[in-house]
Amino acid sequence: MQRLSFRLKSFLTVYFTVVLVVAVIFYGTSLFGAPQIVAPLCEFKNIPAGETAREKITVHNPTSQPLQLIGAMVPCTLCGCASTEGLPVTIPPGQSGTVTVLFKATAAGQFETEIELYTDNPQQTIVRLQVRGTVKPGAEDQPVK
Repeated sequence: MQRLSFRLKSFLTVYFTVVLVVAVIFYGTSLFGAPQIVAPLCEFKNIPAGETAREKITVHNPTSQPLQLIGAMVPCTLCGCASTEGLPVTIPPGQSGTVTVLFKATAAGQFETEIELYTDNPQQTIVRLQVRGTVKPGAEDQPVK
């Protein structure tokens, strides 16, 4: 019985040591992996219905390689549709580049959506850009007095 207990203790010690080493490797990789490319919030305020608003956003490339933003998936909301200008764009390592976000306002209200910017970075092929704002009623939406 004493021998079985020793074997069990040895097995458990080795097992938990391996689990701990694997956990440290995965945790360290997630902390010190490739730098994340982050797009700032794009906010539109009081766009008149029927008009198109433009906002320039700056995307920083924290990686050690050039980053190319190659395209975008742009959504529509109940208030209008988003689009982008200036793609593709190449951003040198450690520098910033700009992309123009357009929002064609069609109906009054608040909106919140997300644009997916596609990159050539294999560690992060998609950068998510939050877009939100308010569309105010346009001249054609005003009540006649």
